[in-house]
Amino acid sequence: MLRDQFHSRRFTLIFLLLSVMIGCASSAQAKHDDDVVILRNGDRLTGEIKGLQRGELKFKASYMSDAVRLDWSKVARLESRDQYLIVLTDGQLFTSSLRLVAPASAVADNFFIGGEQSAVRVRQMQVLRLIPVEAGFWRQLEGTIDLGFSFNSGDDQYQTELAASVTYRRQEHSLTASLDSVFSGQSKGTSNARNQFTLDYRKQLSSQWYVGGLLDLLRSDQQSLSLRTTAGGLLGRSLRQTERTRISLFGGLAGTRENYSASTDNPQTTNADVLAGLDFNTFRFTTTDISSRFIMYPSLTTPGRIRMQLKSNLRIKLVKDLYWGFHLYENFDNRPPVNADKNDLGVSTSLGWKF
Repeated sequence: MLRDQFHSRRFTLIFLLLSVMIGCASSAQAKHDDDVVILRNGDRLTGEIKGLQRGELKFKASYMSDAVRLDWSKVARLESRDQYLIVLTDGQLFTSSLRLVAPASAVADNFFIGGEQSAVRVRQMQVLRLIPVEAGFWRQLEGTIDLGFSFNSGDDQYQTELAASVTYRRQEHSLTASLDSVFSGQSKGTSNARNQFTLDYRKQLSSQWYVGGLLDLLRSDQQSLSLRTTAGGLLGRSLRQTERTRISLFGGLAGTRENYSASTDNPQTTNADVLAGLDFNTFRFTTTDISSRFIMYPSLTTPGRIRMQLKSNLRIKLVKDLYWGFHLYENFDNRPPVNADKNDLGVSTSLGWKF
């Protein structure tokens, strides 16, 4: 029991410490609250642009209790003195001021990036994301928190789940930390725990190519894993990037250190692996968000051994930033070095908050 609590606390502390370290290293200029947005129907709003994502411009005025989401295609004019991280559909990145004017035609380049003399001009619908470069580190974070609980009175079986993910972006760099913790058991029976922490760094090299690093810590009672540590570098390419869908492939090399439980004589193994993966994200019907990641690890030190990880999330918006979530995870090892389960599969539902 004490050992289980130690491992759970270790994962939580790692997640919190990384957040604090990133926060201490960030700084930027204060954001203005005199941004102007004019809609095609003539409505004029003055306040603060919170960002653009999935075809929705998030805007907050002083007289609004909550930010509103505006259809990006219905915005006719936009003015702001602030700096933004601007992401285009072709993958190009800019950190600059911006300006939008009503187009003379449907194909006019009416979105201006930078100053008037040296502005880059693109079409409005080529702008995929706008992320304000703000003073407060916490205001630049975006992420999700999920909590789930289930109970069966027939056999006193219960399961709890905590899932959290946070992303920080600065120019062409992005850092994502995620934590998944599942605990299940019976009041008079055995219990199982699964904890996973992942740190993912990406740097955009060009409109389509990026490099990055991956750190993954996994503890699974189902597979007799006390701790599996995987660290590697990767090179990736975006295959599709629109306001609704993003698909990318990546590959690289990784090193893995495995510690198994005492019931398996507590062996330790060190492996070198190839890694190959797929990221898929899509947003549909203005309320449904699907994200999936699949990674395969063919072993170099143990030919024929292949590990696979799958994580998929379906989120349906309920109201404002609250949503209902459905989650699937699977870890598969076709040739574990000990007598343990090859597969660890789980599904769950939760109530979540997006920030």
